[in-house]
Amino acid sequence: MGAELLTIGTELLLGQIIDTNASWMSQRLAEAGLDVFFKSTVGDNWGRIDAAIRLALTRADVLIMTGGLGPTEDDLTREVLAAVLDRPLRLDPDILAAIEARFMRRRIPMPENNRKQAMVPEGAEVLHNPRGTAPGLLCRADGRVLVCMPGVPSEMKPMLLEQVIPRIRDAFGIRGRIVSRVLKTCGISESMLDEKIGDYFRTMRNPSIGVLAHAGEIHIRMTCKGDDPTEIAAQLDALDAKLCERLGPLIFGRDEEKLEAAVGRLLRERRATLAVAESCTGGLVASRLTDISGSSEYFERGIVAYSAEAKQRLLGVPAETIADHGLVSVETARAMAVGVRRLAGTALGLATTGVAGPTGGTPEKPVGLVCVGLAWDGGDAAREFRLLGEREQVKYRGAQMALEMLRRHLLGIPMQEA
Repeated sequence: MGAELLTIGTELLLGQIIDTNASWMSQRLAEAGLDVFFKSTVGDNWGRIDAAIRLALTRADVLIMTGGLGPTEDDLTREVLAAVLDRPLRLDPDILAAIEARFMRRRIPMPENNRKQAMVPEGAEVLHNPRGTAPGLLCRADGRVLVCMPGVPSEMKPMLLEQVIPRIRDAFGIRGRIVSRVLKTCGISESMLDEKIGDYFRTMRNPSIGVLAHAGEIHIRMTCKGDDPTEIAAQLDALDAKLCERLGPLIFGRDEEKLEAAVGRLLRERRATLAVAESCTGGLVASRLTDISGSSEYFERGIVAYSAEAKQRLLGVPAETIADHGLVSVETARAMAVGVRRLAGTALGLATTGVAGPTGGTPEKPVGLVCVGLAWDGGDAAREFRLLGEREQVKYRGAQMALEMLRRHLLGIPMQEA
């Protein structure tokens, strides 16, 4: 059984929107035992959508389309699909009532063009969309399954997982699954990780192991194939335990867990409060920490002290520290952390200062140099990191190193082990 993905929208071809849907769908379909053999993108053009659908019908058992289900004139997917299958479009009163009710809840009148979203090809199964006005559609034709879903990721993703994949697996009697689990590390190089677990990913076949580099992180993906979900889970659990035995607390999280969530959990468990002073990261550390629901339990305040004057007046960094060591130095980072902790009265103070680039670097302090300071009751520490990338990447990776330094402190792991 082979599947094809067709993402529809001129904005995708113009690069105005990055097509993240296709890669996400491919991963979820693979996990469900569905092989994706082709992926293509087409603009909002009747003739080209028609040609793409007809081509897919010659080589795929399943065609999954996203986009083009909106209320405007250039949303053509349902109309083209109906024409290709030679089926008339009919108004579905239940869909129309749901759309009207959605507008009533928002207390705004429904534009007349939203009625087209209630048009359904004859014989199509409606996939309900509680998160938007565009329902999905599933058609069966000559032993094939054709699916249309909204292009908005927050609407498409639950529809694929909850409605589309179960129907496709049932239609083709698919039993096999490919299940992946990800372990996340930070502050350790890919080569060092290879030294620690390389024997596993060079010899393991099922489950298999892959090491993937991400921004400021190294991920270990474990993948297992099989028919029995219980057996798959048991095999992944066994491999997970072996990797954790090797790496221990170098692993900060699994699957979708973010570093800031792991740090927040540790702060909450220890009932520790935190204040942050940032220069080169421009508030990114504070932003990431407060992205986590419940962060008010441990996050007290964040200060962006960009200039020398701000560092001195707001944080109490001694003028002689800046004069002797510079704005970007472990000494200044340490003083910033001590200052923000004293100012906020928190258990911990965390600080960043650095050269994000692309200008401002010197041979002694090049672009990518980020210094992180940490202060706690009875002590303080600071460390410098030499990071690569453009300005946004340096800022993100600098925030990443600050969070990892804090995490390791909370666990009692020396950061120099990275």
